[in-house]
Amino acid sequence: MKPDRLSVSFFSAFFLVLLSSCHSDGLPDHHKVETSSYRTNVIQGRYIVELTHQDSVSPFVDLLTATFADNVKVGQRFTHSDFNGVSFSLSSPYSHHDNVLHSIFDHANVVSVYPSTRMNAPTLASMETPTESSISKAISDVMSPHHLTQVDRVHQELKHTGKGILIGIIDSGVDYYHPALGGGFGKGFKVRYGYDLVGDAYNLTSDDPVIKPGPTPLDNCGPETGSVGHGTHVAGIIAGKSDNFTGVAPDATLAVWRIFGCGGGVADEIIIEALLKAEETGCDIINLSVGGPGGWSESAAAVVASRIARKGIHVIVAAGNEGENGSFTIGSPATGEDVVSVASFDNTNTLAPHFKASGTKDPIGKYRHTERSNMGMVDSKAFPSYHLAFLSSSKKAHTYTSSELIIGDYNIGILGSGCAVPASVKGKYGLVQEGSCSLRTKAANLAEAGALGLVIYNEDNEDPYTPSVSNASIPILGVSRKVGQALKARLDDDKPVVLTFLGQLPIPLTTAKKVSSFSSVGATFDLDLRPHIGAIGGRVYSTLPRKLGSWGIMSGTSMASPYMAGSVALYLNSLENKKQVNAKMVREQFQNYAYRAPIENGVKDLDSPLRQGAGLIQVYDTIFQAVHISPGYISFNDTSSNNYKTHTLSITNHGDDFVSYQVVNDASLSVVPYNLQIEGYAYAEPINYTTTAAKLRLSRKIIRLGPKKTAQVTVTVIPPKVDPKQHIMYGGFIRFKSSNAKASQDLSVPYIGVVGRQKDLPMFDIDTPFIMNASHASIAYDQDDTFVLHRNDNASTINLVFRLLTGTRLLRYELVEVTTDEVIGQVLPEMTYQYRNTLDSTVQLYSLPLDGTYAPPMEQEASSPGSENSDPSIPIPHGRYKIRVKALHLFGDPNKQGDFEIWESGIIKVVD
Repeated sequence: MKPDRLSVSFFSAFFLVLLSSCHSDGLPDHHKVETSSYRTNVIQGRYIVELTHQDSVSPFVDLLTATFADNVKVGQRFTHSDFNGVSFSLSSPYSHHDNVLHSIFDHANVVSVYPSTRMNAPTLASMETPTESSISKAISDVMSPHHLTQVDRVHQELKHTGKGILIGIIDSGVDYYHPALGGGFGKGFKVRYGYDLVGDAYNLTSDDPVIKPGPTPLDNCGPETGSVGHGTHVAGIIAGKSDNFTGVAPDATLAVWRIFGCGGGVADEIIIEALLKAEETGCDIINLSVGGPGGWSESAAAVVASRIARKGIHVIVAAGNEGENGSFTIGSPATGEDVVSVASFDNTNTLAPHFKASGTKDPIGKYRHTERSNMGMVDSKAFPSYHLAFLSSSKKAHTYTSSELIIGDYNIGILGSGCAVPASVKGKYGLVQEGSCSLRTKAANLAEAGALGLVIYNEDNEDPYTPSVSNASIPILGVSRKVGQALKARLDDDKPVVLTFLGQLPIPLTTAKKVSSFSSVGATFDLDLRPHIGAIGGRVYSTLPRKLGSWGIMSGTSMASPYMAGSVALYLNSLENKKQVNAKMVREQFQNYAYRAPIENGVKDLDSPLRQGAGLIQVYDTIFQAVHISPGYISFNDTSSNNYKTHTLSITNHGDDFVSYQVVNDASLSVVPYNLQIEGYAYAEPINYTTTAAKLRLSRKIIRLGPKKTAQVTVTVIPPKVDPKQHIMYGGFIRFKSSNAKASQDLSVPYIGVVGRQKDLPMFDIDTPFIMNASHASIAYDQDDTFVLHRNDNASTINLVFRLLTGTRLLRYELVEVTTDEVIGQVLPEMTYQYRNTLDSTVQLYSLPLDGTYAPPMEQEASSPGSENSDPSIPIPHGRYKIRVKALHLFGDPNKQGDFEIWESGIIKVVD
């Protein structure tokens, strides 16, 4: 065996299917167990093998064919300086080939082995298509976020527009016929390079996905396919250009590789192929607004992306939209070591339809978007008198017909409002109050009665009502209690109220320039800081395919990432030679001058770097300022080791003026990752905050630097004195306060750390793992029960069910003989770099089926590569056994038994 190669020996793939139903008594109250099915992002029986050199690819393929014959299907072959290898899949379950695969993976030319993983189709925090196919320049200017990031100053004062910079986009393709995207493809057009790697029909959710590459990356998917035009929106953010719209780098050249069909996900070997082609094409920047469950930097796509970045190509990756699921939710490949991981900040405005309610006075209060996670509060004060702003609860566009508003329930104002609908609501809008009758029921009842829509207000809360039903057949308009009662009072006096819908206008967001609530939260499981930095991704107006309306608003880190990519293009425009700086230095420069956002606008408490990285990019300062600090961030790790308590910052003055700074600690709010009031270590989803802060011991508190000089500051952390069992994630910014703003702006370096020992965190949630009879899913067996496994009865098969509280580098599934306590083999293949479960209904539990066979240790297995017997798994003999599940603790050593959390099942009696 080759030493120090965890990725080779232990990588595997296996379906992790969510428990179809579960014995509820075996789970704590805070687990919301659903009955839907789920597969992890690991693809069963599919692998990516990295090889030492190009010449080893074909011989390795021959070895695979000789060993597995018709059971193997070879996929991509990679012969590139950054990655030589091959992807392949096996038609029968991995466990049937466990040891043979181990022997192949120990081949002299094998460098590493990765499980092939699935990246789902790009997901958005929200999407809206305006009712108009275009907007006026006045509204477009209000919707533009460029004033938040200084991009407007770069365009106007420096005249940088991205000209001469080639930006690669790896996404769902692009409608390059869109006028704002150049109107064509190839030489002389904005979208000059690219390829369709998969074709319209490609869908990884099918058993045998069809790959039909095409010569251009055209996204021609219509609305009937469910496609949202993700790649076209991304392209517009980067380089869109029309009379009424300007992207970040409007004169940049684009190269697009289409990796998604009209529906479904993509295997990461396709992403690798696109990354390598982007490098070969000569891209200066590569944008990846894609990702999957992460937390670790060792996925194949993340590794390749990092290698490309180390060559000086700027690889920009969306951090993910899992912020509502708490800490450690950064996606892969944003976890890559040398990429730029981008968080999302909210725009200043959004477009909203609005209406005039006859007989009402000026707008009262504020009006909230339909889903808090998509957009915070919206302020109606900018609207004309008698106008009220709203947004539909549906992500699909509704037609708003002006009509009369009437009382929508006989019992309005009491519990159950919306359940007794008057027939007179037909053809009108029904006014209802929040009550015990669910919003879904209210909407369904009113729709059945023929209502055009529903206006709902809060029962006892002055905040606007937040509708949460996204698939209602009629529009749902949420207003505040005060507005609702004013409308009701007028109707009670038999005074007519007519709603007149007046199109769309921008409305201000009270969350402008703050981290978007959906943006994923760091750190990595190795406690490396992610995200690195933030850009505008909440409520971004950009291009859509012409079939989907040409223009639209999307929210997601998928929008923040291309905004960052375009900003890097503007920075490269400022250099005499765009290759004179490495990608890491550019990332640090953006981090040095980022805007550090508060937790709420109008307060002083800074949001954590675990949410915002260094903060929101400020492109003009990044270009114009001559002082640079490296590294761009610090991780003090956890408090179990002294190795990370002290770091050194180097500050260099590349300018011609003397500069001086006061060095201070601007602590942010700390993240409380767990809710310990619930039994066990339940994640706070979303995160909670505390004002607990670390102190810093600085070797120098005043820095004076002459031109072309460098100084160093040593930083030692004094963690906050809190209960280490809470694992508080502290953070803040080391700020260099300039004494002369004309000579230099302030700079800052974010830092993070954890109070406690991450190695002490439990790996499994309470009351898991457990085993179940796959045919009687309502029965769970605990450690005191005996399960009788009938080898000849398919109805007595076992499901192993567990919930990971903490991500782990290694999971082992051992078969133990009860009498001797001897490990006789593995009932499932070992799994590596596993993501934690969340309270999301699709990923709450893992359920792994066991087929009654096991793989003995390799020394007991006679088969070898190329032999006829390539199936080493054998039936479990008669006897009494236990299943032992071992999860490696964070920062654990896989060679130390004590570094695993171990669970053993009750007795499993194997009979015929």
